Amino acid sequence: MKSLHQPTEQNISQLNGINYLELIIRIVTGIFLILDGIHIISHTAQLEELFRQVMSYSISEFLITVIGFVHLFGGTFIILGLITRIVIILQIPAILAEMYYIQPPNSFLGTWEIIGSAFLLMLLIFLFVKNSGNFSMDYYRKKKRLSKTVQK
Repeated sequence: MKSLHQPTEQNISQLNGINYLELIIRIVTGIFLILDGIHIISHTAQLEELFRQVMSYSISEFLITVIGFVHLFGGTFIILGLITRIVIILQIPAILAEMYYIQPPNSFLGTWEIIGSAFLLMLLIFLFVKNSGNFSMDYYRKKKRLSKTVQK
């Protein structure tokens, strides 16, 4: 009887196919998005004042809430590697809006906020081009779907 912790050749070959740099970039991007979502949700009042200068109160409140939760759920999905490209497409407009509306005179962290948003945007574009890699839910779903079609 094989132990559950004993490596098999199939497991080892799957681990050899993982690009660890892409995995780390995906996890770091997801963590940054989650932290950004928490930051947005915790500073809702200040952001509403900032957004109210260019739009109505109800729209600004709605946008801030949506952007915060899009970052929270998007970061989680990116860490898991689940529907990565769709999530990134939803993240990019939110990051661009942050970069446009939260300029250094209005930002909480000074120029670091716009630098962080630009860095996050670059990471998202990189992940969009590379996709989620071999160690992700997308890869697992694709592999499972291909094995079902081969069995039929």
